[in-house]
Amino acid sequence: MKHILFTIILLTLGGCASWPDEGQGGWAEKYQNYPLTDEQHEMIYDTQETVVLSEFQHHVLKLDLLKAQGIQQCMPAQLLKAQIYENRIRRLIAAQMWSDAEHDLLIHYHGLNQLAKHFETVNAMSQCAGVTDTEKNMTASLKDQITELLNSDNQFSLNDFQVTPKYITRLAQAADLIKQVDEVNLLLVGHADISGQQQDNYELALKRAETVKHWLGIYGVNPATITTLTQGSLTPYSDEPDSRSKRHSDRRVEAIIIDMSDDKATKQKHALSRWTKILNGPKEQ
Repeated sequence: MKHILFTIILLTLGGCASWPDEGQGGWAEKYQNYPLTDEQHEMIYDTQETVVLSEFQHHVLKLDLLKAQGIQQCMPAQLLKAQIYENRIRRLIAAQMWSDAEHDLLIHYHGLNQLAKHFETVNAMSQCAGVTDTEKNMTASLKDQITELLNSDNQFSLNDFQVTPKYITRLAQAADLIKQVDEVNLLLVGHADISGQQQDNYELALKRAETVKHWLGIYGVNPATITTLTQGSLTPYSDEPDSRSKRHSDRRVEAIIIDMSDDKATKQKHALSRWTKILNGPKEQ
């Protein structure tokens, strides 16, 4: 009787069991489509964790810039409130509470924008904050941060001049920082990979540069301070052998900061010959 019952149980379990096809189910589905397409890479890269960490670093830099500009002398109480909120978000990140941190980052973002506008108004009326050596050093750091954001990777898909969702986020962050200083002159140079005809690559690369200029304008950067050029597929990102990843890197817009000043009286106009010299000369680091 026991043997009969055991046999029935085995038959029942065997009849209910089903197995996925080879390469399907479980961890296999994580690897079956590698190498990733551009769209898959975007979905995996911009996880909630990476978005929160990137946005938090951006907000920390904005608050540091306000402190360097002398907000402590003008609005100490409001500065303290912003610092307390920043520390709150830092604790949430340390606890890996990503949803809560993302929610508070949105509130902190609007709070910092209001604080910056209020500080600008108060300082213009009272001159309560003077230019310090800290602000000069912060301007140099800000230039590096803007350059890094504008030249981040994964900007465009194959044969496309529309920016990726990830790069739009970087452009918004860069524009937010650009607006913190009085004058920034940008040179945007469009590039394409070696696929396609040379003339088509020139046109595609220029469209990419113009698209970046368009998005920066949407986020509040003065388009008159931005110059666009195209180099088509003439200057690849690196000298590595041709590959899929290399072509992905070649589809880009190179951003070069020509001038960056906190003094509106030092604004300058530059002839096209100046852009050419800068483009052909060594890049500033």
